[in-house]
This record gives sequence, C-alpha cells and structure tokens, in this order.
Amino acid sequence: MAKKILIIDDEPEIARLLVEELEVHGYEVETANDGMAGFEKAKEFVPDIVLLDVIMPGWSGFETASRLNAHPKTYDIPIIFITAMSNESSAGKYLGKSRFSYLFKPFRFSELLAILNNVYGL
Repeated sequence: MAKKILIIDDEPEIARLLVEELEVHGYEVETANDGMAGFEKAKEFVPDIVLLDVIMPGWSGFETASRLNAHPKTYDIPIIFITAMSNESSAGKYLGKSRFSYLFKPFRFSELLAILNNVYGL
C-alpha cells in the first residue's frame, strides 16, 4: 500500500514538482493551496506525513500545524515544514520534537527523500 503524503503549499509550481517526483517514487499524493484547505483535506485523506509550507496567506504553516496537532484525526501526523527562512522565531516550539522536521528552500529532492526514508521510514 502506497504511503500517503499531503502537500500544503501556496506555490503551485513547487506543489506540482513535488507531486510529480513523489508519485514516481510510489507515494500517493494530495495537495492543498492554503492552510485551511490543507487542514480539511488532512481530516479526510489522513496522510502518513504532511509537507507544509511555512509562509502562506491566511493560516501560516505554524497555525496549520497547531490546528492539525489539536484535532483527534490528525494530531499524530508527522510534519515537514518547508521554508526559505532559516531563523523563523515561531519554529522553537517544534524544534527537537520527533514528529517535526525542516526542509529549507531551495532544496534537492534527494534531501526530501532522505528525510522521508531515514527519519520517518516512509
């Protein structure tokens, strides 16, 4: 059975490239273009992991993660934050927790695969 990944990112080109690469590697992938839509999709799709952009209009990635953490269907889903900011002050509450990782833009797809495989066993 394919592992399920939800991508929440407001940049369509990044989401499209991620979907293409992840599907080639056998993952089942869904996308959402903002935090609110991603939260709703996560409750229905119940992914094995969420790739979550930090900077988005509406709910930020951190707000979305907080809502995912508070919901009974999504509270234990690992999250990989995708960000161009290496000094995001709000990140402190997520750093060092095993369900959260960071991937800094620009990144190579091999970096994402390494995190999925080595950190989360996906």
